Amino acid sequence: MKKLINWIPALVVMTVIFILSSQPGEVVNSTFARTENVQKLGHLILFSILCLSYFKATKSIKISILLTLFYAIFDEFRQSFTPGRSSSISDIFVDMIGASISGIILWKILPNLPEKLKNLLLK
Repeated sequence: MKKLINWIPALVVMTVIFILSSQPGEVVNSTFARTENVQKLGHLILFSILCLSYFKATKSIKISILLTLFYAIFDEFRQSFTPGRSSSISDIFVDMIGASISGIILWKILPNLPEKLKNLLLK
């Protein structure tokens, strides 16, 4: 049961990404996310968080980054069927930069974190 609970953050983040990327182009263009820079920053942040949440579930940096790549590809493909939206290799690239940042943080900083923060990610 505890292992299933560890997947809840990843499922929540995947759901948020799914909902956001399901918005038609005209809806996106009527919000603060209408500029490409804001959209790229959104990708970077959301997929960084997704990678961290996968780590919570898998306890593996490599698997977390790989799962993030798979979800980025899936999401871009699925988004191509949304009216007014398209898929973009550059979005996947930005998603992977976000995942890589999370991977580096986990690799370099996690060992030095206070026990309470480590436990948040590892237990």
